[in-house]
Amino acid sequence: MRQHYYFHAGRGFRLLFLLLTCLQVDAGQPLPLTIPAPGSLEPEATGIYYEKVLRLALSKTTTANDTSGILQEPEYTIVYHKQTIGRERFRLLVKQGVVDVIWSSSNKQREEEFAPVKFNLLHGINEYRALLIRVDDQHRFDKVKTIDDLRQFKIGSGIHWSDTQIYHFNSLPVVTSYAFDTMFRMLAARRFDYMARSLQEIDQEIEQYGKLGLTVEKKLLIHYQQPIYFFLNKKNDALAKRIERGLLIAQADGSLDEIFMSIPSFRAAQEKIRHIDRKVIELRSED
Repeated sequence: MRQHYYFHAGRGFRLLFLLLTCLQVDAGQPLPLTIPAPGSLEPEATGIYYEKVLRLALSKTTTANDTSGILQEPEYTIVYHKQTIGRERFRLLVKQGVVDVIWSSSNKQREEEFAPVKFNLLHGINEYRALLIRVDDQHRFDKVKTIDDLRQFKIGSGIHWSDTQIYHFNSLPVVTSYAFDTMFRMLAARRFDYMARSLQEIDQEIEQYGKLGLTVEKKLLIHYQQPIYFFLNKKNDALAKRIERGLLIAQADGSLDEIFMSIPSFRAAQEKIRHIDRKVIELRSED
């Protein structure tokens, strides 16, 4: 009986050893992290920026690279969500746990519904907006000096955009649309008078939609606070904090700026902001 006992005990230890070995192998495998595919949320040329920044933040906080000693952090591998869908649909998938990370403008509601990474990914370049107008309307906008003057015109905006809330908050007349491409045709058809487009977007949009008789207004900019954050499911708050920590490390060592400056439209927008020669109309954001 004693020999029989030791036989089974030895086999049990061997099985335990094999189990622990397998667990160690699995623990060493990168964990999948699902994000929108390149070009799903914006043109691929700029959309790839967010993926690169996310990868950078994660790499700065792996156990091998992070010397803070705070946590033993795992490796991640990026997986693309296969469907090309709208940003609002992606937000729903984050809530459902299907998609792990998206990037979006922030507002109070989103910060309550998700785990936000409160680090402004675009450094504010998206917060200065040029006006996209019809070619024959420049003379009308020449008279605009104040926000009260601007309230005489209708602005076009996406129905789910956080910008739309800001325009309503500032009592600007707003015409909304579900479809982004449709808005340029609506502007050309005089359904509204202008769109407010960020400095890194508007030149490319003129190339694409200028044939509709649209152009960039020459004398004005509007400005309002609108940070762009990573957002995660509220259950992933620990990962959100890790990403924020990685971004701060990357900002401090200059590697984040290196990625930012690699995007030509971002560099151009930053240069325009440094040399503003237009009337800037300030809009207030909700607290």
